[in-house]
Amino acid sequence: MTEIQLAYNLLRAAIDGQAPLLGTRPIEASMWWNLFRLMQQNHVAAMTADTVAALDVPREVKIPWLSERDKAARWHRYQREVQQEIADTMSRNGIDTLVLKGTHTAQYYPVPELREFGDLDLYFYNRHDEADRVAQKSLRVIVSNEAHHHSKYDYRGVTVESHYDFINVHYPPSNRRYEAMLKELAPSPTFEVLFLLRHMAGHFAAARITLRDLVDWTLTCRALNDKVDWGRVQDIATEYGMSSFVRALSLVAEHQLGIPMPLQLSNGPDDIADRDLFERDIVYGSVDDHAADGVGRLGWKFRRWNVLAWKRRMVYSDSSASLWLASLTSHTMKPQSFLHKQ
Repeated sequence: MTEIQLAYNLLRAAIDGQAPLLGTRPIEASMWWNLFRLMQQNHVAAMTADTVAALDVPREVKIPWLSERDKAARWHRYQREVQQEIADTMSRNGIDTLVLKGTHTAQYYPVPELREFGDLDLYFYNRHDEADRVAQKSLRVIVSNEAHHHSKYDYRGVTVESHYDFINVHYPPSNRRYEAMLKELAPSPTFEVLFLLRHMAGHFAAARITLRDLVDWTLTCRALNDKVDWGRVQDIATEYGMSSFVRALSLVAEHQLGIPMPLQLSNGPDDIADRDLFERDIVYGSVDDHAADGVGRLGWKFRRWNVLAWKRRMVYSDSSASLWLASLTSHTMKPQSFLHKQ
């Protein structure tokens, strides 16, 4: 059994609580080490730890794997504490808080504390400037405004992103219309699915999505299945050029994780070649993340742009010329972003 298939099988077992399929041949210690590192890189080591604990895995691999579980659980509890403190501070100042991704998405996991995450993404309903001032005064933080669609600060060791918008309205150009639609729908289950979809599409087109992103999408769709206007989701996916992306996500969710997707998302031909490429890309990515520092990163960005053209075609209806111009304009507005990783 291949490494990629073992990774998906471990993940499926963690979701449905069953023993994973490991094949008939014994798995060597080196393979278990590779799997552990792979799950770390995909931010799902914690959620698969209990599955691994019940298997005949070398002790030198099992101990650090279980350590990832304990670390994720502690961080989850701590970040929720910080999140609540910030929300309470904003509430005292008449500002509502909406949590994006992270601890919110974790509620759909079999064990919420094992959904790994780093930053705390918050939205303050078009009162982000006021929220930043409250944070500076009440939380005594230094707010950075280097990014396009959120400010950032560190509070009690947690990186907080205060979103101006749900998605980056500067790239691609069609995101301006998509953002307006999201603001009309928020907060609602249909908003949640459409936000998560476009957020994932952006990461997929810029670099990659990971197994954690796949699980987020799959478990969110399952949990909200009877609450979402799936006809509208399908129409929006078609309008914004994301139909093949949605179809690929649905195929992987059903084929590898054993979770049926809503009917509207599952219609269409099953192209096994495309699915295999997509499944591999989720696990490994298709571009080297280890770019040079400084000016050398610019050349890496150009090479990556060419390598990832097939991904942009899967998620954007915008023309290549408009995407290139929007990217250049976006970086020009925030020159420091030329040297950022993505």
